[in-house]
Amino acid sequence: MEGSRFSEGDDTVTSELFPPIPTDTTKVVRAIFGSSNFYVATGDQVNQLFNGLIPSNSKKSSQNPARIQAELYLITIFQYLETLPDSQAADAVRQRRDWKYALHLPLNATGFHPSAFCDFRKCLLVDQPGLQTLQTLLARLADLRPATYGEHISLEAGHIVIQVCLFSRLADTWEAIVQALEILAARHPGWLRSHALPHWYERYGYKHQPINFAGDRQELEVLTRAIGSDGTYLLKAISESEDQSLQGLPEVLSLKQVWQEQYHIVDGKAVWREDLCAGCAVST
Repeated sequence: MEGSRFSEGDDTVTSELFPPIPTDTTKVVRAIFGSSNFYVATGDQVNQLFNGLIPSNSKKSSQNPARIQAELYLITIFQYLETLPDSQAADAVRQRRDWKYALHLPLNATGFHPSAFCDFRKCLLVDQPGLQTLQTLLARLADLRPATYGEHISLEAGHIVIQVCLFSRLADTWEAIVQALEILAARHPGWLRSHALPHWYERYGYKHQPINFAGDRQELEVLTRAIGSDGTYLLKAISESEDQSLQGLPEVLSLKQVWQEQYHIVDGKAVWREDLCAGCAVST
């Protein structure tokens, strides 16, 4: 594929945005994956994909070099394609060789803290040029591999950002209630037994089913309401308990904070904050 296929604007901006793929990464990935693999194809054409684009945004351009910004754009797209919340995306950057190849990283690269992805999306939501950069990348990637992920990335950039946020927000709420239940089970088992709802053992216990982030919007909305109801019930029971030490547990304080960020409490019921959490709403 010729680099000129993606020409747009000033092609001097990103000609050396990504350095050559490290030798160790190339040897390992080429031995495992074929050239038709989406991430291999992305790595092979990544500088052409960014041709003429300035991968920065209004708030973070001074803190993060263009290369880092470019990586964050790609990781956001990868998260959407694989329905990964931020914690799992951070694991993928650190562990997966195909992602390292796409991002031109050495095999020992440690990657990003999950919070970096959230911070990046917050900036994108208030940065129209940044969203346009993402939109252009989506179009170019769809053109690069239409037979694999092409149909899934021909969407509006803002929708993809919000959807990736949804994966991570849902994962955060689920993890917060799991952590709270685990510490209560360890330190206050009697209290928890007297207040736990029967379905909690299946939903949050050791044999729980993983969240299906690839489910349709309606399925995810049902899950946000179910988890919201559980967390609100638990927090209310804790606040009404005569044992004041329950309220001071770090996991309970974290649960309370997450619920304030992700839900409105209306008539005692948790209502999911549509599109944006409280943190993003403040940033906009």
